[in-house]
Amino acid sequence: MSEEILNKLLVEVVSIKEDIKGLATKEELFGVKDEIIGDVDRFVKLHETLDLELVSLRHKYARLEERVEKLERVAG
Repeated sequence: MSEEILNKLLVEVVSIKEDIKGLATKEELFGVKDEIIGDVDRFVKLHETLDLELVSLRHKYARLEERVEKLERVAG
């Protein structure tokens, strides 16, 4: 190869190295992945908790409604 081609290749390699300096490393990507998984797990847990609360409140509401209906019947 001629010296001119080698110089162009060297410039290109240096340019590529500069371009990839700002990219995330494998370890950083795994860290972000772990954070996302943790956030999703917390969201799922919150969703499950809210579902249980909703079921509980629906049952409580149904019981109260039955008691009101009984009182209405007694009161005439």
